Amino acid sequence: MLGFAVGVFWFGFVLWIVDFSFLGSRVSALSIFGPCVWFLGKGDWADLLSLGVLGLRLGADISQGWRKTTKREDKTIMNAFKKLRPPGHGVDSRMVHSALPKKLKKKVARRTVIRRVEELGGYVPTKKINKSDPGPALAKRRVDFGREHVSKSEAQWKMYLQGVGDIKEFTFYPSELQPKFERLNSTWTYMKPGEKLLPAFVRPRRWFSTTDWKKTRKQKVFGLTASNGKSLAVLVPTPFDATKWAKIVREKVQPFLMLTFPTLSSYRILLDGEKILHAEPAKGVLKEKKINILHNWPPYSPDLNPQEHVWPGAEKNLRAAAKKRDTFATFQQRCLKAVRDYKGGDKLVGSMAKRMRMVIDLKGAMIDK
Repeated sequence: MLGFAVGVFWFGFVLWIVDFSFLGSRVSALSIFGPCVWFLGKGDWADLLSLGVLGLRLGADISQGWRKTTKREDKTIMNAFKKLRPPGHGVDSRMVHSALPKKLKKKVARRTVIRRVEELGGYVPTKKINKSDPGPALAKRRVDFGREHVSKSEAQWKMYLQGVGDIKEFTFYPSELQPKFERLNSTWTYMKPGEKLLPAFVRPRRWFSTTDWKKTRKQKVFGLTASNGKSLAVLVPTPFDATKWAKIVREKVQPFLMLTFPTLSSYRILLDGEKILHAEPAKGVLKEKKINILHNWPPYSPDLNPQEHVWPGAEKNLRAAAKKRDTFATFQQRCLKAVRDYKGGDKLVGSMAKRMRMVIDLKGAMIDK
C-alpha cells in the first residue's frame, strides 16, 4: 500500500504542475492528495506529515519559479562574461563556460550561459556592422557567373574543380597591441540592442595609427584546398612578385595536385582575383603544368571562393595558440599549422553548388556567410 500511496502522491504533484485551474488557483497538490494518500495507504500521521513537508517544498520551489542557478551563480556567470567581453571584444558561450569555476561549469551547460547573459544583461549574439556592397556592374557579373554554373551539383563540382586557392595575410602583433587587436578582430559578439552603433562595436577600416601599425609584421600564406579535402599551405616570400609566384606553382602547387590526383593529367582550380596570381610569368608556368584557372570568376567576390572559409577558423586557431613570447619565426610556423588544421575541407569545393544558387537569389549581393 505504501507504493500505491507514493504513486498517488506523484500523480497529484504532476497534476499540480500542469495546472489546477479547476480549483480556481494554483495550490499544492498535496493539500488535496495528502489525505487520500494517508487514508488509502493506511499510513500513520508521520507519513502524512513527511509527504506534506515534501509537497509544500516542491510547490514553493515551483511557485517561485525554479532556476538551475542561484543568484550568486548568476553573478559569477555575468562576471566571467564581462571580463571576457570588454566593449567590442568577440566572445562566445564556449569561452564563457570555460572560464567558470569547475563546480559551476559542471552544473550548467552552454545553453544556460546563453540564457543568463540575455536574461540578466540583455546580451544576444549580433553580427557587427561591416560595409560591403558590390555595385550594379559587379552584381551583374556575379549573377552571370552563378547562372553559368547553377546546374552543377556538389558531386559535379568536385569532378569539375580540383581545388580552390587564395592568399591570406596574417599579422603578428607585439604584446602591447594585443588588447586592441582582440577587441577589433571579432566579427560578432554578445551585445545589447543599443550597443550595436556605439564606436567600440563598429569595425573601423583602420585599426591602428600609423605609428602602431609599423610595429606589426606581416606573413602571407597561400592556401589550396583540394576537392577531396587535402590541403596545401605555403609561406609567401616578402617581397612577393609574379616570378616568385611562378616558382611556387612549379615547386609546390603542381606537385601537390599531381600527388592528390594521380589519375589526372590536367587540373582546374579557382584562384582569387589578386593580380600577381594571374600575371604573365605565372600564366606560362600554369600552362606548362596543365593547370587551368576557373574562367569568368568575378573579382572582389570572396564569398564565391570557398577557400575564404578557411581563413576565419585558421585565424581563430592561430590566435588561440599564440604566446606572448612567440618570435616571428614561431608565428610563421603557427600560420601554416592553423591553415592545415582546418576541418571540413572536403566540403569546400562542393559548396560552390549552394553558392551559385544563393548569388542568383540575392541578385548578385554579397552572400552573408
